[in-house]
Amino acid sequence: MSVEITLYTKKATKTGLTRLLDENGFQKIDHVIEEMNNESNLHFMWFGFENHESNVGVEATVIKIDESNKKEYKCSDWVLHTRTKAEGTYEDKAKQNEIIRIARKQFGGSFYNDWYGTNRYTNLDDYEKLQPHEKAVFKIKENAFDKLNQIINCLDSYKNPMSEHLQSIGDNMLGKLLKTKDPSITLYNGLIPFLVSVIEYFFGETFVNFITYDSSARDLIIDEKVKIGVSEVVKIQNKETSLERIISETYNFQNLDSINKAYKKYLKIDVFAILSKRKKVNGKIFRVLTILGKLVDSRHKIIHNLEFNLDLTKEDYITYVKTVELTIEMIIDELKKKRI
Repeated sequence: MSVEITLYTKKATKTGLTRLLDENGFQKIDHVIEEMNNESNLHFMWFGFENHESNVGVEATVIKIDESNKKEYKCSDWVLHTRTKAEGTYEDKAKQNEIIRIARKQFGGSFYNDWYGTNRYTNLDDYEKLQPHEKAVFKIKENAFDKLNQIINCLDSYKNPMSEHLQSIGDNMLGKLLKTKDPSITLYNGLIPFLVSVIEYFFGETFVNFITYDSSARDLIIDEKVKIGVSEVVKIQNKETSLERIISETYNFQNLDSINKAYKKYLKIDVFAILSKRKKVNGKIFRVLTILGKLVDSRHKIIHNLEFNLDLTKEDYITYVKTVELTIEMIIDELKKKRI
């Protein structure tokens, strides 16, 4: 679903509308449908990167309409169509309102908002204005879950006849030896490091954003004893990195003890206490932290010792995926309670 606002201008030109969008931070882009890229449809995009303003941005199209539409809407040749998705941020909706308001003041005319009606701007009170680190956490979750879903989708359709044959030959000495060549076991073990990278991404990026924007966390930064070299200072000046990211690099977010230490200090969250709860994972009751620990330990054995778990099944791997998803949900639920 999306919010679409179209301004039917009284006196606009293509050049005038294009210049207006450029002056207000919109960038010229190509439409994904090639046929839509022509002299009668010019496409633009605004996206607020600073402080996680946007999660979808605002699309704008300068459109030349035909004579019948000109008569119907009593407008000039060129109109301005804008669109942002319903799940867009407060700032996305505000920018959409703003560009329509500026364009109407300059070019006249009336506009239609497909959610609110004729000459009605989007009511920003209908949208929650989140803090930068709140928006960042939701983006991080969305990205992590998207990648996990892609893995599940791949495994749902995966079937290897050789694996089925090898798994049916028994557990004698020869059978066990042959199972070490099972391509499915190789695949599932090979995908273990990916899951730990999702854990590292979620906890690491959430931590960086928290200490960047939360005032109480920032007060603790002065207590950090971090040595910063000249090269790092230059990178900070060039905005290639930040003090917060350098601090995050003093913690290992592939290590559960290190994660808990960082989160207890800066977020006032005991990750171990939260994840020690028993939950249903993939149809069975587990202590989440126990399964997470086994996952991290498996990754360590694979990366450092090239040691595969020969008993790892597709169901076991999916249980690990669901455990990572549940871990993210449980931590975000705790962050919501603290209203970060």
